[in-house]
Amino acid sequence: MGIWPEERKWNRTSSYLVLLPCIIMLCFACAPQTINLPMIAGDSDLVIENLSTNITVMVSLMKTLTVWINGIPLKSLLRYMANDWDAVTTNIERETMVNTARITRKITIGSTLMVNIVILAFVPARLSSMKNNDITLFLRGYFPYNTSISPNFELTMIGQYVAAIYAANTYTTVDTLVVLLIFHVCGQLSILRQDLGRIDSYDKKNIEMKMQKIVEKHEYINRFAGRIENSFNMMLLFQMLSCTIQICSQFYQVMMSLGENTVEDMIFQISFLLIYVFYVMLQLFLYCYMGEKLAAESTEIANIAYSTKWYNLSPKNARWLVIIMCRATSSPLQITAGRFCSFTFALYCQVSVNEL
Repeated sequence: MGIWPEERKWNRTSSYLVLLPCIIMLCFACAPQTINLPMIAGDSDLVIENLSTNITVMVSLMKTLTVWINGIPLKSLLRYMANDWDAVTTNIERETMVNTARITRKITIGSTLMVNIVILAFVPARLSSMKNNDITLFLRGYFPYNTSISPNFELTMIGQYVAAIYAANTYTTVDTLVVLLIFHVCGQLSILRQDLGRIDSYDKKNIEMKMQKIVEKHEYINRFAGRIENSFNMMLLFQMLSCTIQICSQFYQVMMSLGENTVEDMIFQISFLLIYVFYVMLQLFLYCYMGEKLAAESTEIANIAYSTKWYNLSPKNARWLVIIMCRATSSPLQITAGRFCSFTFALYCQVSVNEL
């Protein structure tokens, strides 16, 4: 995809690999459909058909550029993750991080598998719709050349199919990257809770140094989460807005096809709708689950700090605990959509009810 987080340099070939998927998505899907939109403005069915695919490709293109532009901060986050693995000192800490990595791996595999199932469901549904509605191209759009002759037709179809694959996989790849980073933060917060819970077991000579390390670690985790939020909050806002339009447009298309097309076409359309809605809602649930978990883990730090035997500590060390508690309760870590709303279970329920 060419979007692996790294420092972008003009003389580095890998910095330009992103141009290939971007050009394909832009030239064969996004730009032709966008140019065609004013031409079909009088036909609501064609406009809905256009938006149902065009917005998805636009979001994928935006995600690609977001990761590419934030190459340096994201690379630093990956480097911090590697350092955290090297800094593990106990079996409990290693087990916590391994469990977190296993969950992230399962989510990545599941999301990748699911998006490819969506592609496999979309292709026959689209081909059936093309057959019944005399549509020549995979994605209807305006092209500055004659697409009805060979080899223009074949090359355009291949380009549109490749653009759809790029868009679908980019859509999921970036989501799984964000989940990876957030899960790592949750794992580090869990380790920090374990350190706080054992603070009473240290002798008086080492407890002050340990408290300073805990405070520094807490601040480091806050900065880590803040960098994730700064890199992706605007992207998540557009993704939230696009989810509603995508689902509504797909529902509209299926409802309009009922009774007008063949039974075979309706089966393909309904099957794709169910799979697509499940996938979109699953991705949204993934963000809401991670946001809820992140907020709960960061707030739990204050509860653990309060549960320690702080009254046996020296005044100086007790003040360290107060700093941790104030930081955890006053501004818990969260992932937002453009800083307008936080991803929580409440948001997921509200969006689900409004969309369905």
